[in-house]
Amino acid sequence: MSKPPGGGDDDPRTVFVPSTATPSGTDGERTVFEPSPATGPQSIKVGDVLNHMFAVRRFIARGGMGEVFEGANVITDERVAIKVMLPALAADPNVITLFRREARTLTRLHHQAVVQYRVLAQEPELGVLYIVTEYIDGTNLSDVLGTLAPTPEQLGALLRRLASGLAAAHALGAIHRDISPDNVLLGGGELAQARIIDFGIAKDLDPGTATIVGDGFAGKLGYVAPEQLGDYGRELGPWTDVYSLGLLILAVARGRDLGLGGSLVDAVDKRRAGLDLSAVPATLRPIVEQMIRPKPSERYPSMAAVLAALDRAEVSREPVKSLPRAWAIGAAVMAVFLLAVIGWLVLGGRGADRGPTDRAGVGGSADPVTRAGNAINAALPSVSCTWLQVVSLTNAANGAHVALTGVAGSPAAALTEINRALKTQDISGADIDFSQVAPINQSGCAALDAYRQIRAPSGNRLSVPQRKFELRTQPPGSAYPGSIAANAVIGIVLADPSRDLTLVGLEPSGKIDMLVPSRAAFMEQLKTSQKGVPFADLGGDRYRLQIDLDHAGWSGLLLITGKGPFDPAVVAPALGARGADWRDRLVSIAAERGWEADMIWFRSVDEVKD
Repeated sequence: MSKPPGGGDDDPRTVFVPSTATPSGTDGERTVFEPSPATGPQSIKVGDVLNHMFAVRRFIARGGMGEVFEGANVITDERVAIKVMLPALAADPNVITLFRREARTLTRLHHQAVVQYRVLAQEPELGVLYIVTEYIDGTNLSDVLGTLAPTPEQLGALLRRLASGLAAAHALGAIHRDISPDNVLLGGGELAQARIIDFGIAKDLDPGTATIVGDGFAGKLGYVAPEQLGDYGRELGPWTDVYSLGLLILAVARGRDLGLGGSLVDAVDKRRAGLDLSAVPATLRPIVEQMIRPKPSERYPSMAAVLAALDRAEVSREPVKSLPRAWAIGAAVMAVFLLAVIGWLVLGGRGADRGPTDRAGVGGSADPVTRAGNAINAALPSVSCTWLQVVSLTNAANGAHVALTGVAGSPAAALTEINRALKTQDISGADIDFSQVAPINQSGCAALDAYRQIRAPSGNRLSVPQRKFELRTQPPGSAYPGSIAANAVIGIVLADPSRDLTLVGLEPSGKIDMLVPSRAAFMEQLKTSQKGVPFADLGGDRYRLQIDLDHAGWSGLLLITGKGPFDPAVVAPALGARGADWRDRLVSIAAERGWEADMIWFRSVDEVKD
């Protein structure tokens, strides 16, 4: 059980919600957040419906900034957390201004390792300001430190995940300043699902601005950086979160709190004395050591530097033989449309690529098939150099048969990681089918690891009726008239015309090509489509297209949606331009513009030869 911020020790809960923060609009908006001059801001109570949209269902906690309630969107019935600003603060126009400033950051912060903020609003009748966030069931990291025994790989994956989330926040101009086990939530109790919460004290990096808590100390003594305690000129920045994250990783490695609190003097002295890092795995120890150096100038200056250090520390994998080939997608991507493909539920149904993504938590069911599927889905984001998806879950003699598809730099290493995740969940006897997982050259790993950081949480926006398409002689007027080629049919579910898009072609060799640069180009192709052209509008922002491939082997298609434009140098860089700087740039821009990625892999085969 976990406790929300500010909750009492005798108040056990299974939900953890973030503290005060404020999604709102941009400077150009004219929304005015002012309490009613007649009565002033009031408190809310269970049973209230805010703005005719959010029903208040349960009181959770009271903190220094406001009160937290469980609520629900009355239209969608989505469970949400509602943080209401205390009346005294809501009456202060300076506080309102600061909340709006934070809102511009927090509503643009989209990352799988950070809790999602929905909206900041004012209830007109009560005059209260409130913020709505996603409602997360999970375990507080501080509550389970003593029960964790992460492998070096799992600890490294946790560091990478949290550093990536903080990098996205820093790129938007905010630092957290209170990174600690108390402010990390483990979705489903899994390290692989760690989420950073409580951005209520996020600080604008512009030194000319202030925050609700001012420029001084913000956070708990146990995990704050020395500069937050008055040392080193009180200069705060991304390096401040670097220090706190290093302490957090050390605490997870030790399996207990570090005991760096006490009085202010004690806290300063303990940091100057140095820390024992023997519990940190040897591969990560130099990284953590540099993260927690007391002097800011001697630390990594940013989360990007931490991520780059992790890249350098990765154990080199056995090279996989490249599968050289060229696929003539480019200008010919939409050359012939198979109108004869009838009866396939491309969209809204169950495409062959769709997997079991909407299941209960890993430990929420005694069904071995469901538990195996959930454990694997929870582990996939941490398996490096992969893009994998569960496509089939069935009963087997020993428990469960799980089939996956996608690509992996080392299928054997990926399988080992998945089996380790199953073992961690006490799941044995699962039969893991990797027969539809293609090996990808090491040169493609950097791209996979970067794209995976912006992976859409729901997925399933791309689908195929099958994963194998036969090579056959092409008719006149096609992309390859008279030649052998395969016609891969792809379903695309966008369902949001306001979002721009780009389509990128991928090869196991690591080659990347931008096929469709924007929604405008996508729609222009639709306008010019005639009978026999490989493009169909199925309504509801759903489409079907055909990609012709003149080679045997695996091919991938990447869909990225969000605010454009999509710079090819960011979305589809050349083979030699995919270092840590590129990945960090991709993640930062994706966070700023709300980019989300989906990927699908399929195979063209010569049935005669096979």
